[in-house]
Amino acid sequence: MAAAAAWGLASPALAAETRNFDLQTTADLVALCSCPPDRPLYAQALQFCYGYLTGMAHLHRALVREKKIERLACPTHEVARDALAGLFLDWVRDNPGALEAPPAESVRRAAVAAWPCK
Repeated sequence: MAAAAAWGLASPALAAETRNFDLQTTADLVALCSCPPDRPLYAQALQFCYGYLTGMAHLHRALVREKKIERLACPTHEVARDALAGLFLDWVRDNPGALEAPPAESVRRAAVAAWPCK
């Protein structure tokens, strides 16, 4: 997760705490996705981050397939979990006002910005 490490260089590293797993804000998801490897909750935080992002991607695909929504983001290739996490962290770094927003909204905005549908 090189992008997360790079994100940490530009911003203070956020050590994940158990309260972050409640995902009340984008800041909570950032703390989980950028948790340093030397922290006690690193493995849990990283897997939670990947699971959340993967779940959002699966839900998006299912809703599009069932014609419940239009495609929100249009990547041209399959995106790996770590790449999606890095993209999300980069987007938040560039949009710090989103830290208090719901995490799903920030993930959506990051994906739309990265892969706009033409």
